[in-house]
Parts: sequence; structure tokens; C-alpha cells
Amino acid sequence: MAIEREIRFRVTDGEPPAGGVPMAQAYLLRGPVTARVRVAEGRGARMTVKAPAPGRDGRREWEWRVPETLARALLRLPLPCVVKTRREEGRLEVDRLEWPPDIVLVELELAPGEGPDLRDAAARAAFMESHRPAWVRAWHDVTDDPDYTNARLAKRRP
Repeated sequence: MAIEREIRFRVTDGEPPAGGVPMAQAYLLRGPVTARVRVAEGRGARMTVKAPAPGRDGRREWEWRVPETLARALLRLPLPCVVKTRREEGRLEVDRLEWPPDIVLVELELAPGEGPDLRDAAARAAFMESHRPAWVRAWHDVTDDPDYTNARLAKRRP
């Protein structure tokens, strides 16, 4: 089990460069505890469970490989889903969501003991400014906004 600590910003002005790894993830469980299956093209399939980490700024995370045939079968079920393309820019993960459409998120996963206290929005913003990609003209911090977690963004496809 690892503790996941990340800072997440939504891009409001700027276009990420083309390219990246297409991926789809479906949520089997959403709430304080989430369970998802993800297939990333060329990188296989993984199951991930995340839960609150009491008294800490971050979440507990368990992740393991699963057979891609199983993951693809789960992705065909009518489950809430996110479809995106992920680019890595240094330590940043840039996700352009295709479903639901028109959202670009930039995430930075922090190493243990690195970075600001995640409960301090001003410290997060200052920390992220030193990591801002040149193509981002405007963004805002959504680290504390549950509406911008992938689990909450996931929708059933029409």
C-alpha cells in the first residue's frame, strides 16, 4: 500500500501538445473508497483501489496488474467511465478527457515528504507555478474539488 499525494489543476486556457497514451477506466465502486479498472494502450491493465488515509493529506492506494481481457470485458459493462489521453511532461501527467469531453487536467504526484501541505491551497498554487507547462496560459487548482476526481467525472457513455 502506498500513500498517494497529488496536486491537480484544471486548464482553463491553453492547448496541450498532441500525442500521449489513450486509456479508458471504469469505476466499479465510487465514494470514499473507489475501485477502478484501467486499460492503457500498450501498457496493459490495472485494478486500483483508493481509500482515505486518516490523519494525512493523501489517500491510500493499492494497485495490481489484471489480465487485459478481463479489464476490457469490464469496460464493456454499463459502468461510469473516463476515456482520456495522457501525456507525461516531466513529472506532470496531462490528461485530455474525451469522455466526458473538453476537460484538461494536470496532475503532479508528490514523493513522500515532498512539496507543500496539501491542505494549504496557497502553498499548492505556489508550488505548481514552478511546474507550469509553457502551453498553459491559465489554470486553477482543483485538488480539493471532488467534482474533478476521475471517479466523480466518470459517466456512463451514451
